[in-house]
Formats: sequence, structure tokens, C-alpha cells
Amino acid sequence: MKPSAHPLHIRFLLAWEPAEEKQLALEALLSPDRFVIEVFPDPQSLLEALQQEESHPDCLVFLVALERLPLLEGLGHQLCRQGLLLPTVVAIVAETPESQLENAANPSAEPLSPEARAWLKREQIIYHNATLVRLVSPQELLCPPTAASPSTLELLISRAIAFFLQVSPLCSLPPAQPHPEDQSYLAHSHRQQQRLAEKLRERLGYAGVYYHRDPALFYRHLPPAEQQALLRRLRNLYQAIVLEYFQSPETVNARIDELVALAFFADIGAAQLLELHMNLMEDFAKQLRLEGRSEEILLDYRLTLIDVMAHLSEMYRRSLPKPAPRDP
Repeated sequence: MKPSAHPLHIRFLLAWEPAEEKQLALEALLSPDRFVIEVFPDPQSLLEALQQEESHPDCLVFLVALERLPLLEGLGHQLCRQGLLLPTVVAIVAETPESQLENAANPSAEPLSPEARAWLKREQIIYHNATLVRLVSPQELLCPPTAASPSTLELLISRAIAFFLQVSPLCSLPPAQPHPEDQSYLAHSHRQQQRLAEKLRERLGYAGVYYHRDPALFYRHLPPAEQQALLRRLRNLYQAIVLEYFQSPETVNARIDELVALAFFADIGAAQLLELHMNLMEDFAKQLRLEGRSEEILLDYRLTLIDVMAHLSEMYRRSLPKPAPRDP
């Protein structure tokens, strides 16, 4: 891949460490050809660095362990008071291994706090209303991506920037009660946000990085081994969606986003996802028959398929270039 002439500048607040002496290699998850990364260990050092520079990053990523979420309290309001509205990802790291997803009744996954659930459901806004809050597992952060499958972090950053561009400059600020003499920072925040949106559109195109695809990474152009690896990842994600769909709606949207993004980047069509659904339902039906249970419950998962298809259709619809304006 050729180095980008305009790499994205990403600043991380890193409040999670992998267990068992494993190392988090951000440069493996975000290619140096496309991203310039700076890492900060706490909110104060991040705020100080942002305050000292005139040029600000293209995206913030708060990578935070579930138990360290209180670190983020008040951070969004502090950023706004500094006049900063930036594309932002809040990645909450919780232990949800794929092996646990094979058994929906397994309660051993790390429970989410009420605060985390409120953020995931968007019942509470941590920063502005274009902030992307997602649950990620340690495995997603420790497994290196392939050429055909961008890392979860790359997908989240792309999505956060695209979301920011769609709503800017109309992002609402966090619910706060600034003093009357502080009202000027609101206008400054919106001016800064508009400048950033214009810069990103100029560099990345109107639709944002989320819609810039490399045809060489389309499924039909991949070697057989990479095709199989991509299909396995799609199947694992879809299986997780099915098992969580009715039990954990606050986390299932994140998995649908990731599945649809992978399908979009690989130019996977609706027919292939339908085939994936049917194969998975057939496997579940066999297991239910072995256990002597009714297969009727599987009919409910038609809703899952409809939901995923709707997301995929909207993704392809938004990727269509807008018609050029006609001359008067």
C-alpha cells in the first residue's frame, strides 16, 4: 500500500493494558502509511497537549478498560471549554471472548456497569452527540489485521470521522450549565468544528474515509486463503450478533456496524450475507434437533437478518456519489 499523502493524526488516551504480559501494538492495528499516532496515559496529559498546539488531531480515541471508565468523567466538557469538537471514539474494553459467544447462556462475560450501558445506548452523552461509543474485546485489539480485513480500531476511527462529517457543524454539546460569561466558548467550539470538517472533506472527500475502498481488497480479488479468512471473520461476527440480538441490544449495534463495514470494504453483497445467515441457521437447527428442542425459535432471527440487510443497504446507498450541481 502506498503511503498516504495526508495521514490521519490520531491521539489516544490509553487506559487499558493487556493481561498475561501481552503487548498492545497500535502500529500493527493502524498502519503507519495511513495514520500518525500519539499516545497519552491520562486525561490531563492529553488536555495539556491539545491546549499547547494550534493544529489539532483528526480524531481522538479513548481506549479504556471497563473498570476505568470514571477517568472519562467530565473530559468531554473540558474539551468543549477548550474550544475543541473532534471526531471521537470511546472504545470500552471488556472481556467477551469468542468462545463465550458460542453459548448464549454462558454468564461468565464481564458484566457492564450501568454507566457503560447508558453510554452504549446513547442515554448519556460523554462528549458531543457524534461521539462513537463501542464495546471491544481484548482479542480484537491483540489480533493483527489482514490486508482484506481492517482492524476494529481502523473501522471505528473511519466510522467516527464519517459520522462527524455527516452531522457537523450541528453537533450538540454535552448537557452542561456554563456560566453566562463562558458562553463565548460555544461559538468558538462550533467554528473550530466547522474548520475541521472542511479540512477533512477536502482531504478525504465529501463522504469521508469510510467510503474510500480499495478494489484490490474486494472479496472476489482476494486469494482463496484470504477469502476463507474473511468469511470466517464475517461468520464469527454474525454468530455473535445472532446470540446477542435479543439479550444485549446495547452491544449488538457495534457488532452490526463492524460486520457491515467489513462487508462494504470487501464489496460483499446481500446474497452472500443471506447465504451466511442460512448456513448458520442450519447449524443451529441441527444442534437443536440433537437436544430435542423445537426449531421454531430460529424464525425470530429473521429480524436479525433484516436489521443487518438494512444497515448494509444504507451503507451502499450513502456510498453513491452525489450528482454534480447543474449550471443555472
